Amino acid sequence: MELVVDQDPRQAFDRKLYYATRLVAQTAQNLLLAALFVAAGTSASAGVDLSSLFVATLAPAILFGFAGGAVVDRVGAPRGFALGALLRMLPVLAAFMFMGNGWNAWIVAFAYSAASQVYSPAEMAMVHTLRRHAPGQAHSLLVVLQYAGQGAGMLVLAPALYFLGGPHAMLGGALVGFAIVLAMAIVLSSRLGPDHAGYRRAVALPLYTFRETFGFFRQEIGARYAVVVLALVAISMRALVITVPMYLTHDMGLGREAMAFLVAPGVAGFVLGLGWAGRLKRTEDALSTARLAVIGVIVSLFALAALDYGLTAVAEYSHVPPLVYLEASMNTTFAVALPVAFLAGACLSAAMVSARVILTESAPEGQQARVFAVQITLTDALVVLPLIAMGVGTEFAGARPVLGAIGILSALALVALEWPRLRGAVPMPATGEPATAAVVA
Repeated sequence: MELVVDQDPRQAFDRKLYYATRLVAQTAQNLLLAALFVAAGTSASAGVDLSSLFVATLAPAILFGFAGGAVVDRVGAPRGFALGALLRMLPVLAAFMFMGNGWNAWIVAFAYSAASQVYSPAEMAMVHTLRRHAPGQAHSLLVVLQYAGQGAGMLVLAPALYFLGGPHAMLGGALVGFAIVLAMAIVLSSRLGPDHAGYRRAVALPLYTFRETFGFFRQEIGARYAVVVLALVAISMRALVITVPMYLTHDMGLGREAMAFLVAPGVAGFVLGLGWAGRLKRTEDALSTARLAVIGVIVSLFALAALDYGLTAVAEYSHVPPLVYLEASMNTTFAVALPVAFLAGACLSAAMVSARVILTESAPEGQQARVFAVQITLTDALVVLPLIAMGVGTEFAGARPVLGAIGILSALALVALEWPRLRGAVPMPATGEPATAAVVA
């Protein structure tokens, strides 16, 4: 991706501290989730506890998401960032001290997820504060650090700490991580305080007023595009996670170990997509990238669902001996899946980053956290029903129909988004400058 050279050493340090906070926070979060799932999964009523845990992680976004964004905008992104870090550490501290069985796991998950409704929009709003001239690069790096933290937390620290002391040791490790995050967030907030008027703004909007924010989503096609694109990315990624194991064994006739052959091109494509979207700086460029990326995702889903059947039919009905022999001697499904995995990885990451760039660039000044809070809440709400349907559909219908259904859903969503523009009712964004809102220094 394109690198932007920092001229001010102070700002360069602030950005590095922000990125370090992201990495440590993601590591601690995944270590916490691993501990909670182990505690719930090994309890006497594991089924109920695990189900409760899933609900507890989703419900707070719908209940408290809007309020969290309003609080962050009111106090400013840096202070909201530190406040969210403190609120997220408190339930982890309580869990370390008092949690003794799986029943308590859902309470900890609910409290932690509720606190995240302050931390998450503040973290996204900090991009505008620290990297307003290179939002694509910032969001791409945040995605890299997110997955790096997931790997460190889930795959490295969680097994090691579980071996040393079980779930309690895992909670202790997560608590240490969140304490480090809190310390870094406080330092960052103090550096971006009142003496840096260009960084911090106190917003003159009432705390629980979202009329202006909803008006922004009604007026801005890019903002609506971003919400739907992020929902489609979440649905598509979960669809691939749910269906690929059955796709490997049932449709390809391969073992689970063949997953590595699909993961490698998928990861390579994902990295390429981050580099592609990392160059984005303006709303109109991000909107074009999001559009192309969603089309690529739709093509990938349909290709996994049926492209190999089409190639097989072409080879058989062509009656060309080399083609017939080639198709018969190879696993056509696997041959199709390799390039499709690369395409899907590239388009999913590019769509994710470009949608976030749209929101960062187009959100009214002083409403960054509110806008991201609305986006997070709407995305979670849009994902719930398709996620339930995917699990049931894969179990009873197989991987291909589910992939095809998600492809159709994505195509219909894209048509709905594009229809006003195609009719000429909604013009393309003219500039990448965000709208303004009433603010006071």
